[in-house]
Amino acid sequence: MILGSVTPKRHLRSLQDLRHRTRIERIVGRFAARFPAIWFDILWTSPTCNAQAFVLDGRQRVRLYGGLARHRRLSIAGIAWVMAHEAGHHLGGPPLHPHYFWLSSEERADEWAATRGLQAVFGRSLGRRYATVGRREAMKVADL
Repeated sequence: MILGSVTPKRHLRSLQDLRHRTRIERIVGRFAARFPAIWFDILWTSPTCNAQAFVLDGRQRVRLYGGLARHRRLSIAGIAWVMAHEAGHHLGGPPLHPHYFWLSSEERADEWAATRGLQAVFGRSLGRRYATVGRREAMKVADL
């Protein structure tokens, strides 16, 4: 599955899975509290398997789509990795994305997520674990 595609229903948790929803909202909330310059949101009903960093009305934003937030093959570590990666597009610095010059490159966002973002939100030990496990999960979901 290429990120941005629609997640098949069989891979989606139910919208009524309140336990999962609460866990994801807590993770996103931790990022929002740690990086208040970025506006984070979740589009729960969207089946799109994606997350994105963008600027709208002069404000940095990170959006998590429901097809990724509710994906059965993505744990909390995977969601944390995705959120850190997207925040890294805003906070990572150069090198910049070749097409979106106001965002850090994919490689820089990955590096920032692993070395700064996850550790800032979860501490050194858990941040390192989420960098390894979460990245691996996210890459597997992207390759489906």
